[in-house]
Amino acid sequence: MGERKKQALERFNRDNIITAAKELFETHGVDHTTMDDIARQADYSKSTIYVYFKSKEEIYNSIVHDYMDMLTGELAIAITQEGSFSESYRRVCDCLVRFDERHPAYYAGLLGEAQMTGSRKKQDEAARGTIAPELEQLLVKLIDKGKKEKTLSTKVKSNQLAFYMWSGISGIIRLADRKKAEIVTQYQVTKDVYLSNAFSMFYESLIRG
Repeated sequence: MGERKKQALERFNRDNIITAAKELFETHGVDHTTMDDIARQADYSKSTIYVYFKSKEEIYNSIVHDYMDMLTGELAIAITQEGSFSESYRRVCDCLVRFDERHPAYYAGLLGEAQMTGSRKKQDEAARGTIAPELEQLLVKLIDKGKKEKTLSTKVKSNQLAFYMWSGISGIIRLADRKKAEIVTQYQVTKDVYLSNAFSMFYESLIRG
C-alpha cells in the first residue's frame, strides 16, 4: 500500500473511532463507556482500536482538543468584534454558556476537571489548574482592551487577570450546571437569570480591580 493511501486509511479509521466514541460519550457519558463499547459502535475489533488509541482517555482528549479549537475560534469572534470591554465580556460569557449547553460532555475536559490523560495535544495546563495558552492569549486581548478603556486596573498583570476571568466565568457556569435544581427551588430564579446576575457581579469585581 502506498504511503498516501496508508495515511488516508489511518485518518479514516481514526475518524470512525472518534465518531463512535462521541456518540457513546454524549449518550451514555464518558464514565459509562468502555473501549469494548467503542469497538462495537465503530464495528472494529478492540485490537484495532488500540492500534490508534492507547485508552479511552486518549480518545476523549483527542475530542477535547478538537473542541478546544472550536471554542477558541468562537471566542476570537466574540472578543474581536467591535464594542466596549463590557460588551465583549458579555459576549464571552454568552459564548461559554452556549458551548457548555451544546457540548456538556467535553466542557469539563476543557477545564481540566475530567482527569483524562494521554491527549494528542498537551492538556496538562488545564490539569494543573492553569489556562490553555490559546485561551489565555484571547483573554489577554480582551483585558488589554479593558485597560486601554481604563475600565480595568493596569496594576494587575494581564495574564493573571486572564486566568482569574477564565476561572471565574467557567466556575459560575459549572456551578449553575451542578446546582440547577437548587437555584430554582432555593432562590426562585431560573438558571439563565442566575447566570446573568452572577456574571454581572463578577464583572463588578473585575472593574473594581
